[in-house]
Amino acid sequence: MRKFLNIMLFFLMFSAANVISQTKFSVDVFGGYSLPFADLQGDFPDSNSTGILDFKKSSTLLTGSGFNIGITGKYTVDTTGKAKVTAGFNYNSFSGSKDYSRPTGIITYKNKVNIFTISAGIEYGFFPKKKVNPFIGLDLAANFYSGKIDVSGDTTRNINRKSESRFGVIVNAGATIRLNQTVSVVAGVKYALTNLIGKKTEPPTSIGNIADIEEEGSGSTTELPLNDEETSSNRSKTLYYLQIYAGLSIDLGNMIK
Repeated sequence: MRKFLNIMLFFLMFSAANVISQTKFSVDVFGGYSLPFADLQGDFPDSNSTGILDFKKSSTLLTGSGFNIGITGKYTVDTTGKAKVTAGFNYNSFSGSKDYSRPTGIITYKNKVNIFTISAGIEYGFFPKKKVNPFIGLDLAANFYSGKIDVSGDTTRNINRKSESRFGVIVNAGATIRLNQTVSVVAGVKYALTNLIGKKTEPPTSIGNIADIEEEGSGSTTELPLNDEETSSNRSKTLYYLQIYAGLSIDLGNMIK
């Protein structure tokens, strides 16, 4: 095992020692796995003995896992190639589900929360002309929420989540590994604080269409807001996530001299 680790360490040191030319502009295309944190993550109740789930009063968004895809453009702003400005689009989809047994059969809740993000920020690469280049970054982000809750079984409902916007920041850390003069592998993690600015809670409304009531049969529902601002009747929600991603970075344009 020690011999293997020594070989890997030598390989990484050798790779980092190789000087690589770099262009001013690059594009990253990536995808990966996303984990919800704080109030973006949550579990459905263990039981549903009352026959009613009132989502408007839920303290979390009831998701457990997700995936992400995105694209980021990067432009080098200094002669060393270390400092870059960035801009990109990012999509995360989180989901959660629960089956409940009732006298009339199984009822299934499938929940989805989507976040489309437009971001702009800065990035610093430690070894831009080496084969292996670790980097860190910070973005300002506009986050656009949507989603729905599908209820199927003896009762059928479709609860749409209201389309809403929130603003926050994204902390990014990762590395690129050069494959040739124009293509690199990029991998990293992003920690997103999605609703630092713009929290809002809608006035209380009738929950008749938002609850699942066994006797009602089938129907549709009104839109369900995020309700993430603290009020006398509502607890504030903190909506964060961790994004693990990997993809390709493609260099475009003129070489840095």
